[in-house]
Amino acid sequence: MTRSKAPELRALGPAVQLPRIPEICFWEITDACNLRCIHCEADAGRAASDELSTEEALQVAAELSAAGSRSVNLTGGEPLVRRDWPVIARRLHELGVSVTLITNGVLVNQDTVARLVRVGATGLSVSLDGNREVHDAIRLPAGRASGSRYESAVRAIELAVASPLKIAVITQVHRDNLHDLGRMYEQMASLGVDAWQVQICMPLGRLLKLGRRYLIDPEDLDDLHEQLAGFIADGRVRIAVADNIGYYGPHEARLRGSVKGIESFWMGCLAGCRVVALCANGDVKGCPSHPKEFVVGNVRKEPFSQIWADRRRFAYNTAWNQELLEGACRSCAFRRICRAGCTTMAYATTGTIYDNPYCVQRTGAAAVRDTLGALPSELEKS
Repeated sequence: MTRSKAPELRALGPAVQLPRIPEICFWEITDACNLRCIHCEADAGRAASDELSTEEALQVAAELSAAGSRSVNLTGGEPLVRRDWPVIARRLHELGVSVTLITNGVLVNQDTVARLVRVGATGLSVSLDGNREVHDAIRLPAGRASGSRYESAVRAIELAVASPLKIAVITQVHRDNLHDLGRMYEQMASLGVDAWQVQICMPLGRLLKLGRRYLIDPEDLDDLHEQLAGFIADGRVRIAVADNIGYYGPHEARLRGSVKGIESFWMGCLAGCRVVALCANGDVKGCPSHPKEFVVGNVRKEPFSQIWADRRRFAYNTAWNQELLEGACRSCAFRRICRAGCTTMAYATTGTIYDNPYCVQRTGAAAVRDTLGALPSELEKS
């Protein structure tokens, strides 16, 4: 299968009227990581030679604040590997930006939590992907480090729960934990987390090298929707349903508005409209999950404000054209508001942003299996 070229240049249709503010930013402050997780979208490992310096990062923090960013999530790689993370976090806080650090939990201890509080961070998000056996099998150490990554993650969660920080747990749903989510929900309730973000593992980064046996099938979405709807109805834990879980099934209103406790529905990808992502070297994308083909500029070469102001660079969303939809998405009754669901999932599975097989509108259909048959050859390895 041949992937689309420069996807942002294909969508030159009528612009969607939506106030464009980079309200939420995901900032990969380093590519370095102490783990080699199987499903890592960034294929993180060693720090890149061209990562932003401390001075450059502080300048970017000021530019993000000036552009209207209200929330910045510091991620990586593993952000705690970067020694100046407290300096960056403090500057963002001083600029009135809410800061959350996203971590695998291995390096989190009481001192880490205390430093987060001191520099003004408001939240900590920790990845947890199943029981001890499943989590440790997925999140592999970079070297000969011993100890359970699962135990480290749980300990990080417990430390954050006991602190002023808001604590969220992020879970990537894959074949080995899809049927363990009920137990995980009970664990989240017992731990007392503020929110549990559930998202689907996507065929990106390191997973492309290792095969698709970790990916759930589109047909599994019905079961996933039922489980999530049940958790939300139970109400003991706030469930954040990720954008790549969709769309317009019988539980749509409950799932989509779950974090705010309202009824809502999916209204299309917000990458490049209300969400922006920064790479460790200063590259700018609309979404942290977007592959490198979606890079629209670099803050070393031009100010962030100039990159953001040029809506044509984000035309895959800012100039959306439903006439470019393909496959079952082209004839779907929800096509005008759905816009093929999660842009990254669509592109990762079909090579185009205009056709997305991971949707409950299509589950069980022969068309879904035919689409999956066209996945990149790397994903067909077991």
